[in-house]
Amino acid sequence: MSQNQTSPTQNEKTLHAVETASKSIVGALLDLGSAWAAHGLNAGKYSLENGARALEKTAKAFETMAKEIEKKNSSNKPDAA
Repeated sequence: MSQNQTSPTQNEKTLHAVETASKSIVGALLDLGSAWAAHGLNAGKYSLENGARALEKTAKAFETMAKEIEKKNSSNKPDAA
């Protein structure tokens, strides 16, 4: 038996090492990408929540102003005599 038939050649060993390293790098990049995607989605969620709170406060301020205007308008109406 020749040596080539019983054990992998150096090229085969190198190819296997490169394939293993490539899979590891791709896996790490996928994990990193997923982590950044989750972070971005959480940041978007918090931004939307903060925006909603700000809009709610603005809506309440508008409601208060509308009530004050209505109150002033009703008190300025002349009495029908």
